[in-house]
Amino acid sequence: MGETSDEILLRRFLDGRKSALGELARRYEAPLLGLARGLLRHRDELARDAIQETWVRVIRFGHTFNGDAGLKTWIYRIAINQCRDLARLNQRHETANDDENKTESRASTTRPDNAAIESERDERIRAAIDDLDDAKREILLLCYHEGMTHSEAAAALEIPIGTLKSRLHAALNELRESLDREAL
Repeated sequence: MGETSDEILLRRFLDGRKSALGELARRYEAPLLGLARGLLRHRDELARDAIQETWVRVIRFGHTFNGDAGLKTWIYRIAINQCRDLARLNQRHETANDDENKTESRASTTRPDNAAIESERDERIRAAIDDLDDAKREILLLCYHEGMTHSEAAAALEIPIGTLKSRLHAALNELRESLDREAL
């Protein structure tokens, strides 16, 4: 017997089977948290808050899911909106102290083993992605970090696929230029 679809799990949860929500969370918790970390520029606490609120909204509004898009897309759309909301709220409260904290948390991820060069490269890429504007960063993370198709990412972001493709192209060009400047 194959894996139960996300939509069936949601229906089961709405019908009172709490374990079905646990299965959905098992499937999506780690990828959603990774996406949230990227969208929120690696602020782990904010990312956890965004995903917690995502699940609260899935529980509260699961009955409104109409199947126009896949459940995965619907859940990702909720998570993206939660990240946007938290980013806006926290943008007003950022200070120079926050910049120090980001630098410290990034430095703490560097491993002092044989993978130090790879880790440094990953950090440069992460920093370059963080420097992209929100729209470009969202698309890049959905398509490359989360492995969504262009159609899925466009649906999650509620934008036309042509807009997604042009923003993705611009994001990749900007990322490439940023990394090339750094290599000089």
